[in-house]
Amino acid sequence: MPVKDFASAKQRLDTVLSPADRGRLAEAMFHDVLSALTTVSDLETIAIVTKDEQAITMATRVGAFIIQEPENRGETEAVALATDVLINRGVQTMLVVPGDIPLITQADVEHIIQAGCSAEVVLVPAHDERGTNAVLLTPPHILPLRFGHDSFRPHLESARARGLGTTVLPVPTIALDIDTPTDLAELAAWSARTRTHALLEEMKWHARYR
Repeated sequence: MPVKDFASAKQRLDTVLSPADRGRLAEAMFHDVLSALTTVSDLETIAIVTKDEQAITMATRVGAFIIQEPENRGETEAVALATDVLINRGVQTMLVVPGDIPLITQADVEHIIQAGCSAEVVLVPAHDERGTNAVLLTPPHILPLRFGHDSFRPHLESARARGLGTTVLPVPTIALDIDTPTDLAELAAWSARTRTHALLEEMKWHARYR
């Protein structure tokens, strides 16, 4: 999981959240994603790519493997770094998820892993089918990854062009990544017991967004 510095995260929310609140939101979402991953017994290792000291502390507490990067170079570069490190450690299958999908559950991750038993590539698109919100690769370097707002179709086309067994797996709770005020409002409408929801209630988000 690539994790940007909490202090500089989610700048597209600057019209509705202060820098301090954006940092708290990024931390809460990371906590929720990390908590879901730690409940999945089929994950041999949870690897976090970051330079954020707070994220490192949180991940270390649950026994995650820390891959430190010198600067925030972006999701694509962070995942490329992790891919090289994990291949060198003998990892055969890699699941990439972002730190801003706080609705993710243990069942979601297990669903992706199960789909990967019969596919070399499993892609979970964002709700608008533009971004890629999760990808499972066997082996980790079988498909070059380039993330961004329009990554899903290129990933899918690249996998098919290579003749790879590919499964597209829509997962609503993973599809919702938080980048804009509209995303945050949609998240707040979900009934879920997450740290992120507790923070939104503390911020009185519903009243603020109206």
